[in-house]
Amino acid sequence: MTAENKKKFIQAVMITVAAGLNVWGLLTLAQTTGVDVGLTYISNIPNLIARYVIVVVTMAAGIMLMSAAAGTFKGKVKNVFSIVVCAYSTILTIPLFLAFILCMPIAAGATFPAFIDEMVRDICYSFREIFGTGWLQYLIYVLGTIMGAIFLAVPILSTYFTVKDIDLIALIKSKIGKNAAKDETPKND
Repeated sequence: MTAENKKKFIQAVMITVAAGLNVWGLLTLAQTTGVDVGLTYISNIPNLIARYVIVVVTMAAGIMLMSAAAGTFKGKVKNVFSIVVCAYSTILTIPLFLAFILCMPIAAGATFPAFIDEMVRDICYSFREIFGTGWLQYLIYVLGTIMGAIFLAVPILSTYFTVKDIDLIALIKSKIGKNAAKDETPKND
């Protein structure tokens, strides 16, 4: 097998596994939100948060693998593939981010329009089952909001560096090397 064929095979495997994880994650998300897609094992998990953990882990793994696969291409294919994965990731992450933000006022007694209130209130009650109604639930909401912000920022920054063809690791190493060399230069007093 030539090096080019080996690379194509690895790309195909990465994309296939990533697509499989994303499809499974989307089906799990649909089942979790009440759309019967035949994944009854998800519906049998008693706590809604446990179901969403499966969704988040599956989707994150699939998105990261798809992003890594995009990085193995060159030129316009690499850029377009990276941007599409970033857009897909962002669209899926915004509701997660907003749910954690909205959990805080809902847990404090606020109400929102029905379509938002019902979805987020179910999530809040599920967190309460696990963490109670005290300060710990608010800590979880803050940590979840931070996680959501990271899940939004990392793909966007990664795509920016990919499209601009910036090797972030090399850039960091060069900055560290310059700072180390700067510290080692003798000072004339």
